Amino acid sequence: MKVFLALSCLVLFAACVCNLEFDCVRAYSICESISVKSTRDRCIADVLQQAERERDRDAERLRQLEENAERRELGREIAGAGDG
Repeated sequence: MKVFLALSCLVLFAACVCNLEFDCVRAYSICESISVKSTRDRCIADVLQQAERERDRDAERLRQLEENAERRELGREIAGAGDG
């Protein structure tokens, strides 16, 4: 389980770099048609913040799933130890 957790963290770290680049490209493509620079910059900042919030929610969801899996595994181990 610890190996899985370490690999998950490594993948998430690598994905964050790719996601940031992807988010920047997406933000620029969404907001590039805005001619007023200050409005365009605000649009880009908003899109990047929204993407960051989505990533944070996804990371929290993944953390919760891993916690639940560890809890179930511990429960199975305890149940197996009581049978023997």
